[in-house]
Order: sequence, then structure tokens, then C-alpha cells
Amino acid sequence: MDYKNYDLIGIGEFSHGIEESWKYRFNLLKKIMKGTNKKITIFQELSIWQGKNIMKNTYYDIKKDKFIKTDKIKIEKPVHNNEYNSPWGKLWQYMMHTSESKICLKIVRYIRKNKNRIRLIGVDNDKIDRDYDMYKIIVQNLKKSHINFFWAHNSHVDNRKLSLDNYKYIKNKSHKWYCGYYLKKKLKDRYCIILSTSYKGENRFNSYCIGKYCEERIWQLKYFYKKFTYNPNKKYVNIKKNVQLLDNFDNKFIEFSNSYYKSNKDGFSKIIKTSTWDFVLFWNEVNRLEPYYNY
Repeated sequence: MDYKNYDLIGIGEFSHGIEESWKYRFNLLKKIMKGTNKKITIFQELSIWQGKNIMKNTYYDIKKDKFIKTDKIKIEKPVHNNEYNSPWGKLWQYMMHTSESKICLKIVRYIRKNKNRIRLIGVDNDKIDRDYDMYKIIVQNLKKSHINFFWAHNSHVDNRKLSLDNYKYIKNKSHKWYCGYYLKKKLKDRYCIILSTSYKGENRFNSYCIGKYCEERIWQLKYFYKKFTYNPNKKYVNIKKNVQLLDNFDNKFIEFSNSYYKSNKDGFSKIIKTSTWDFVLFWNEVNRLEPYYNY
């Protein structure tokens, strides 16, 4: 794959709870930084204000209700407000609890160190009805002179309709597509879709989904881990390489949310058949996302 052929490259993760997708993104970022002098923009599935905290060296002070400057990484006591809201981890100023980890902290520090060349923009408006807004933020800030990445879950990166467990809860029913659909419609072949999947591994969760469409979600401040095997993907296992970038993949994708679906023994939320991707990142085996510290 030649990144020069695209205005925007979406790199999806089939789960928020595995480490390999972040390592791949980070290694690619460092490789491009070393191999070119171009500026880089990363549109990431994190809160808009979290992205600003990373880039502006700020943190949000709850008591003062204002953003305060600091060159240090703000590390705080984890907070679990109630059973309905996602918990805040130690690094909530810069990332969601689903991605809080050693590798993501390394990425934050690397971006801050290289702000003369890297621009990070959070695209999540912290609402369920968010994919069309993600699209608008990306298009408004896209610079074709930059190398542009979109880092998010497979579903947001891909050109597909919202899943029923998302569509059911959004207010604007005309926005029935994930962000990648609108990006593909706008940028056409200049938008590259890279989805990811695996054969087996261990996944990290921070909540339980009760019911087929996650009618009830029970958040956990402390992470829990589950192993999985998706046998249909075994035919793509390469004994010489743990990771492959495939342009030929004829199978369904196993995908996890941050929540463990109790209706399925492996906890995955859905199995997707899609043909809209350009490349597929395939891992023989993946490892759980390691937390920044043990809860």
C-alpha cells in the first residue's frame, strides 16, 4: 500500500480491547515521520476536548470548570460516576477508558513531542448519534497536503449502515450510516479503508451488554479479559508472519465493542460480511490491551 495514493487512510480496529492495532498505527506513524518530511493529521475516535488537551497541553479542572495549561501529563484518580455512564480512568484527560493503556500513553507523548509535524483531532462528540458529525469534522479539517489518518473502530472506518444496536438509539434517523460511508461518498477512491480481524487471542472489556441490542449496559471500572477463537479465520493464518496486510479476503469479520455481550460465549457483538474495504489487517493471534496501571 502506498499512502501517497490517498487523501485519507482509515485504519480500523476490530476491537477496542486489543493491543496490536495500536502498535501497528504507532509503528506506521514513526515510519512515515522518519521516511518523509510531510505533516501528518490524525483524526481519532476520542472526544473532541480530549484531542485538544493533547495538542494544547491542557487539562480540564472539574471544580473550576475550565481548561488549565500544563506541560505535564495529568494523571488522576479513576472515577465511576454511576452505572449508566462510562467510567473515567487515570488518563481520562486524553483518552477514553476503553483505550487507556501503556501503548496509548506512549502515542500521546510522541505526538506532543512532535507537534511541529503531527496534528491530532478528536472526532467524537460523546453522543451515540455521532458518525455524521465525525464525517463533518474530518472533511472540514482535511488537508490534502498532509498525510491523513482516521483511527477508529472498524465500524466507523467502514462504508456500512449503522448496526441496529446503534440505529435504535440515535435521534436523527436519516443518519443511518457510519462515518466511513460519508467519507467514501465524498472522497471516493481517495479514501482508503483498512479493516482488521484475527483468528484468536485475548480481548479486554470494561462493561457488560445485556440483551441482543445492549438494552442494558453495566460498566466496570476494573477491566476483565476473555479469550476468543474465530475458527472461520483459521485459513488465513500464516505460520511465518503474525500480521499480514491482505488485499484478498473473503470471509466475515468478527468484531467486538468495548462491552462483553453476555448473549455470546466469546463476547463479540457481531459478525459482519462487508466487501467495501481496500485492505485487511490480519493477525494470527492478538493480545489484550495492557492497562496503564492495575486497577
